[in-house]
Amino acid sequence: MPQKPTWTILLIDAHRMSRNTLKSQFEYYQYIVLPAVDARSAVQTFQQNQRTVDLVVLDLELEDAPGTKVVEILRKLSPELKIIAITDHSVTEDPQAFEGIAGLLRKPIRTDRLLALVGRALGRT
Repeated sequence: MPQKPTWTILLIDAHRMSRNTLKSQFEYYQYIVLPAVDARSAVQTFQQNQRTVDLVVLDLELEDAPGTKVVEILRKLSPELKIIAITDHSVTEDPQAFEGIAGLLRKPIRTDRLLALVGRALGRT
């Protein structure tokens, strides 16, 4: 029997409860999750695991940097990186900051919508 392919998600969320919930949901569906709590640890984790990270799920409300700045940094490191952004608020920033984003979800997040978006981003329709 062929082995199921595995995808790795870099999950960036400053809120412990939200991060743990999302991590559990992803792991339930056989994703490998690399959690990060802020922009600095996210960039460091990405640099250390760049070859294996397939997707980034990023909460835009980080304490140490705007989420759009994290997107910009990750795009410089890997222009083709797939990124899904999550926010509590309506996005009023420059729409070009989100150009090429695989998706944008507003909290509260419905698991079925998140997983569908992740699947599409990874080509798992």
